[in-house]
Amino acid sequence: DIGRVKIPRWLTQYAGGRLEFEHVQGRDFPEDLSPYRLVVHCGGCTFNRRAMLTRIARCRQAAVPISNYGLVIAYSLGIFERALGPFPAAREALCACRGRSAR
Repeated sequence: DIGRVKIPRWLTQYAGGRLEFEHVQGRDFPEDLSPYRLVVHCGGCTFNRRAMLTRIARCRQAAVPISNYGLVIAYSLGIFERALGPFPAAREALCACRGRSAR
């Protein structure tokens, strides 16, 4: 299972230490997000746009970063910059943050 096995394993390997994971599904999104340092969300195929945007807004209000499975997988496996290839502005922003050219 990607969400319960693979992503936790890849993130733990990437971090090089112990991480704590909590899994929720469906409507069980926590009211209090303050204990969390990151939310890794599935693509939300069972949610409508409004529900997904509400979760993103709640994370933003709580100052908790939120990402999706694909971006987290790409980052933890070291292919994030390449995965941004179809999105040149995002790739340029990433490279600017890292202090180098996107070329």
